[in-house]
Amino acid sequence: MELNQETVNAPSIRNWMVKNRDFGSKFLAALYSWFTENRHAAYGLAVMRMASGLFILGWLVVNVPVASKIWGPGSEYLEPYRSVLGYKWPLDILRDAGLGFFVFWYVVAVVLAIAFVIGWKTRFVTPLFFIFYTAINAQNTPVSDGGNYFIRIMLIYLIFADLSKHWSVDSWMRKRAAKSKKEFEVVTVLHNLALCLVVAQLCMVYLEAGLYKVQGSLWQNGTAMYYPVNSEAYGVFPWLSDLITANSWVVALITYVTVVAQIAFPFMLFHKISRRIALIVILGMHIGIAVVMGLPFFSGIMASADAVLVSSGTWLTIQGWLATQWREKFLRRNPSEGTSEPEDEFTDRPEKASSTA
Repeated sequence: MELNQETVNAPSIRNWMVKNRDFGSKFLAALYSWFTENRHAAYGLAVMRMASGLFILGWLVVNVPVASKIWGPGSEYLEPYRSVLGYKWPLDILRDAGLGFFVFWYVVAVVLAIAFVIGWKTRFVTPLFFIFYTAINAQNTPVSDGGNYFIRIMLIYLIFADLSKHWSVDSWMRKRAAKSKKEFEVVTVLHNLALCLVVAQLCMVYLEAGLYKVQGSLWQNGTAMYYPVNSEAYGVFPWLSDLITANSWVVALITYVTVVAQIAFPFMLFHKISRRIALIVILGMHIGIAVVMGLPFFSGIMASADAVLVSSGTWLTIQGWLATQWREKFLRRNPSEGTSEPEDEFTDRPEKASSTA
């Protein structure tokens, strides 16, 4: 009898299946509930909308003096190259455009970027913004960097997400009118599916970049970061580059941490503590790329997408802190007067301040 009892209690796949025979139904029920009940990461997506929109707006404004030469009629010499890219209408609408139409298109793109940042009519603005921005990029893809390609993919996903639920003109106008937004289940499913695609794209980019790096001998021996940091093409601050590369141990540490962080990133998202570590390390990497290598647009776009992985509770804490600082410094209020909750029109109380996927 003792032997039979030990056999029954022994760990095995069969015993596990017997004890968890309803695992499949519970998993499907939980999955259905996750996709249909709440629109997750609404605060993180709002931050992604504002941050990525600001970077694109800055990119458009900074390039105004040379826009017609790089993407407008002045880029006619790239026509043989554009003919093999495969862009279809309306993304190739600027190929034969004159200066007047190009200027009009560029100005509309700037206006759409502003509307995207402030969250005005985002359901209509987001797809238009994708078309206008991508059409400009399609004129001269060789001058684009990873940030341009990445945000173009992300904008496709964001078309289906609810970007204006919080911190937007749309939500502010609904509050002013005392109107409640009716949330359809199919729209909620599309929102959460778009969120999953954003996170999956992030994981693919980091994992692929890390696996590609680890194959190179320079990344294996820990010297890879020395060369881009000291190159004339990327070194913005020579004194800072010299400071970083003066010690071989520092170069090796940065090189290995970069590879490990990118490869481990997708797997560190499954626990809240490891997820926070991954986000801090990745944010530090992006800040380093922006400052040391002079690629603020690429780093900013990537970091803005990372915002969806930060919990709503964290974003609300940051909002409360910023509101407190604003009141203390600009409204001359007593710090002891009700600083627990921000009182501005954009204050939102989430249904559930939980982390994302």
